[in-house]
Amino acid sequence: MNMIQRRMGRRQFLFAAGVTSTAALAADRLAGAIDPVFQTNAAIAAGKAGAAGIKTSGRYVHLMSPLKIGNVVLKNRMYSTAAVPHNLQGGEIFPAEPSRYYAAILAKNGAAIVTCRIITNRVRKDLGGDSAHMVIYDLEDYGVQNYLDQLVEGIHCYGSKAACPIELTLPGQSMPGMPSSMAMPGAGGARGDMPSGSPQEGGMPGGEGQGRGMSGDIGSIMASLSSPPQEISAEVSQELIDTAVSRAKFYHTHGFDVASLRVPNVKDRVKFGIELYSAVKKACGQDFLIESPITVIDPSVKSSETSSACTLDEAIALAKKWEGLADILQIRVSGGTANHPDGYNQDKNKPLPLRFAQAIKESGAKIIAAPNGGFNNLDFNEDCISTGKIDMIAMGRPFIADWEYAKKAYEGRGEDTVPCIMCNKCHGSQGAPWISICSVNPRMGIDSAVRAIDAPTAIKKVAVIGGGPAGLKAAVTAAERGHKVTLYEKNGVLGGQAIHADYSPYKWPLKDFKDYLIRQAKKLGVEILLNTTATPDMLKSKGYEAILVAIGSEPAASKVPGADGKNIFNVMNVWGNEKALGKNVVFAGGGLFGVETAVYLAKIGRNVTVLSSGRQLIQPTGPHQLSSISDAYQEMKNFTAVTGAVTKSISNNKVTYTDANGSEKTIQADSIVVYSGFKPRQEEAMRFSGLAGQTFLIGECGGVGDGIQVSQRSAFFAASQV
Repeated sequence: MNMIQRRMGRRQFLFAAGVTSTAALAADRLAGAIDPVFQTNAAIAAGKAGAAGIKTSGRYVHLMSPLKIGNVVLKNRMYSTAAVPHNLQGGEIFPAEPSRYYAAILAKNGAAIVTCRIITNRVRKDLGGDSAHMVIYDLEDYGVQNYLDQLVEGIHCYGSKAACPIELTLPGQSMPGMPSSMAMPGAGGARGDMPSGSPQEGGMPGGEGQGRGMSGDIGSIMASLSSPPQEISAEVSQELIDTAVSRAKFYHTHGFDVASLRVPNVKDRVKFGIELYSAVKKACGQDFLIESPITVIDPSVKSSETSSACTLDEAIALAKKWEGLADILQIRVSGGTANHPDGYNQDKNKPLPLRFAQAIKESGAKIIAAPNGGFNNLDFNEDCISTGKIDMIAMGRPFIADWEYAKKAYEGRGEDTVPCIMCNKCHGSQGAPWISICSVNPRMGIDSAVRAIDAPTAIKKVAVIGGGPAGLKAAVTAAERGHKVTLYEKNGVLGGQAIHADYSPYKWPLKDFKDYLIRQAKKLGVEILLNTTATPDMLKSKGYEAILVAIGSEPAASKVPGADGKNIFNVMNVWGNEKALGKNVVFAGGGLFGVETAVYLAKIGRNVTVLSSGRQLIQPTGPHQLSSISDAYQEMKNFTAVTGAVTKSISNNKVTYTDANGSEKTIQADSIVVYSGFKPRQEEAMRFSGLAGQTFLIGECGGVGDGIQVSQRSAFFAASQV
């Protein structure tokens, strides 16, 4: 046995390394470790305590208790919505391994119902951008159906139910990215669209991109929601219902347990819903559950979706009329950004749809009303269930952020769950690289790289330089692998640039994540040395076997004449020094971080003007990303944005710039904030090369890019090599 085995014992060592199968334990080898990093925290803690493992807890007993709907028993009170990352797999026309693995992870991770993203028969060349890179299946191919069945069985293996999305397309509506010539002229799903080779029982309905049919693409849903309700004929209504029944029967035949079936935006949706859901129940049986997503108008949220959204009274009426037909109402609130909440449109532990779902339950309607959006915290979720406010919660991002969400819930370790920072990057991107990512889960979308990680073979003495998000993640990962870790931070607090989240009311999701990393580092026994500037000589004398350098970046010096004068702030100096700024503040330079800082100052009462050289103040990077920030500042009367503005000089509290037309202008300010981006501390980081057997430059100082997602992935994989 090597040193780490002697200290922990063979069985505990294998468990800490991630080898949890009986075969691997009996074989007395480390090869093929399933998960050599993320399953180690609890195992190491148990090993240190001399226990055989972590016992389950009753801390979340109500949230994790089974729920019976009719004859169907759900394993707990949470389910995963159709918030599936867009780029899980490539051009395969079947549910490939990444998609099947992802669905199984959701089931294992606590989703009592896993809603799959299923889009079929679309032509990629007719699509563009994000839509062209989504999963697209050819379910008319019998071989592809084999993989569909594997997808479903992987969900069933973990005791969860599989849900299929069924979206009806109304006459005249076309799919996102579809040429106008392919717009659907007739009814939204005629039986004539059935492929000739479909199974006779539950035949496969027509594809979503070729002729009339349905789409699982959220874009078509939102297009429908923004249009006025349509009045349709009895014939068209029946064709829509027949299409829904045909598709539901197909999915039911292939093992799906639930249909997520939204009533289209038609007039008299109550009557249509009764007929639609009755037909599906008659065809597939009462135990084939139906989840109906509805949108409720929140008077506090500005929205253009009121043409399709319900008032609360209407939602209660729907719930009562659909009793015994629809089993679950997924409640979302009106407003595009409110449907994807973040720190800009939602306060902590105050999810907007909660009160609507609670009101539906209190009305006496015999239907499960499950609010969706912003339910990240296990303690809050438990309180919602235990106090009887609601019976079930619809979730998406929490399952992505932490792939041990259910494990930690059963063990009563809510403080150890990874907080979602609600950045929405998991949805997709506007351009390459076409990969699925999560800012706080570095394993997301890169299974092959995770499988390549080797289990640790010896305890090493590790130094981490820098206590920002990258340094903290590196320290946590190295400690989870059993190493002895010392973290050096030159300042008196941990968090790096993320400490700005301590000040802004909008940045509470990032603050939660920063605090989580600090909490985990301390819990895992990382030695933390604050107010300590690490030097090469200092580290060399300590005999470290591995050094991970995460000293990040610093605000880049502006080349604008006068930018180094008096009463000039860089973007980081604003946070915590707000009292030093005057009433009227001008930002010379935009960018995301600059805009976030400016919005914060406007929030606390400053009159802010941002001069940005770009055509847009902030450039959207993907679906549902950044739009809530623009929603926030567009509502502020004390926030002004000037795009196409190139700053020429700063002097005597004046900023001179040229506008988009090339005209020179000046603006007076009490205080000026200069933002020219950040400069990685690469040269400083390179000074630590050659001091240990392993040296890694991670995060921004390693030249891999900026942002939480990049820093977390860089830190995770660097520390996983130690």
